[in-house]
Amino acid sequence: MKEHGRSGNTRDESQDKAFSVIDRRPAFRDETSSASEPRYPSVVEELKARTEEAERRAREISAAYRRIEEEREAFRVRLARDLERRVEIARVEMMRKVLGVLDDLDRAIAVGAGSPGAGGLLSGVTLIRDHLLQILASEGVQGLDLVGQRFDPAVAEAVSVQETDDPARDTLILEESGRGYTLGATLLRPARVRVARYSGAASRDQYPDDADPAGGDSRDAALPGPRSRPE
Repeated sequence: MKEHGRSGNTRDESQDKAFSVIDRRPAFRDETSSASEPRYPSVVEELKARTEEAERRAREISAAYRRIEEEREAFRVRLARDLERRVEIARVEMMRKVLGVLDDLDRAIAVGAGSPGAGGLLSGVTLIRDHLLQILASEGVQGLDLVGQRFDPAVAEAVSVQETDDPARDTLILEESGRGYTLGATLLRPARVRVARYSGAASRDQYPDDADPAGGDSRDAALPGPRSRPE
């Protein structure tokens, strides 16, 4: 009985081992066919690649469009600024020409004031002058009232100098021989003025005979500024 049981167990173990056979045969692949045929991406990968390419091209087009718009806006600003500058220059030149006409009217009024029987003509010319001043004022032209102020070479030109013994009146503008005008921040023309200059003890010690080093009279010299002396 024992031998019969042992032989039964041996038969079952041999049957179990029969199902664990391993195939060790070498596997052969067709290298030639696989190398010659291209490997195409899947449909999803192809669509993804096309989407990324489209997004990249869209970004490039958008950046190029922004650059064009920026350059266009910069050009428009430069063009507008240049046009404004040209218009302002032409406006200044026109106002200067009109000031010449105003000077002619002032001279006509001065001559007519000393002529008998020119009352009617004088009043008409004066009316025209006043109207022209109103037009200039509406365009932003302003006259300079400098009498009693300190001399400023930026807005006035000293055509004559008058000495004074009062140090407080030094460099004061005493009289205008030609009125100056401005257009906004632009000086249309400087005023032509007579300036006071203090002739104190130091000045008399330096020039005891009121003569300059060249032998001329310093009071008659036309100076660029009230403190300047001829050299």
